[in-house]
Amino acid sequence: MTIPETGSAELPSYLPAREPCDNSWDIRILRPVAPLATTALIGPDLERGPTYIGVVDCEATSTDPQTAEVIDLAVCVLEIDRAGVITGVAELKQSLRDPGMGIPQKVTRLTGIGDGDVAGAQFDAEGWTDLFQRCDLLVAHNAAYDAVVLERLLPGIRRSDWACSMSEIDWADLGFDGRALGYLLTQIGFYNKGHRAMADVTSLVHLLSWEAPDGRCLLAHLRDRSERLTTRVEARGAPFSKKELLKARGYKWHASRRVWWADIEEDALEEEKRWLLDDVRCKPSLQLLTSRQRHR
Repeated sequence: MTIPETGSAELPSYLPAREPCDNSWDIRILRPVAPLATTALIGPDLERGPTYIGVVDCEATSTDPQTAEVIDLAVCVLEIDRAGVITGVAELKQSLRDPGMGIPQKVTRLTGIGDGDVAGAQFDAEGWTDLFQRCDLLVAHNAAYDAVVLERLLPGIRRSDWACSMSEIDWADLGFDGRALGYLLTQIGFYNKGHRAMADVTSLVHLLSWEAPDGRCLLAHLRDRSERLTTRVEARGAPFSKKELLKARGYKWHASRRVWWADIEEDALEEEKRWLLDDVRCKPSLQLLTSRQRHR
């Protein structure tokens, strides 16, 4: 899927002239995202059968993945060739779900989904489980949330591989600013006014199909990163006085485990262990992770 780049434009004739040293105005034109079912796609590389990647989003009753109840779920299953190029849309699916509780007003304001929209909605958990199990990889823009919420809802997908487009793409290195989905989307010249599950899936597919400076789409970059091994490093017994040092290094606080942690690339692991021992004065706990465990 190739999305045209936006460029700069000369100063419109109805605006006052600028001094030569100011150059021309740089204008970015935003276009609405196209429906996925009608978006043109690149022809497949037939040297190998396709891989199926499910781009997933859910809306739920809270931001706590341990208690949130899904109210809206969507997926776009993409066919991917061996080079990571999107070659087709295999399936689109979206469902509302009755959470068995009142939807908080702030969620309704954000999504437009109220109690009346989901009352009595029939949710096919078996069908969703089967569809997700047929995907080689599931992608979400915040997989640490979506994976936990959906595996509570659909226990049969607990051995699925996940990739996180928010944390596993080096956005700054690729010339982007920030990590929020809507903001990233505007930087490739698109916008989406909706905040429903399928609207966010559509936005993410457009974003992941964007061509990076090396000529590969962002989804190919993400798939490569998701296949690597990383190590979950926990700073066990770290002194309270080292909290700011750990935060500055990128460590996060795990409230239930009461420990600072970070996922470290293989080539940086020895240096990280040395830093924890010498600078933080704690003994690290290590756990090797694949895409099957990384976002839980």
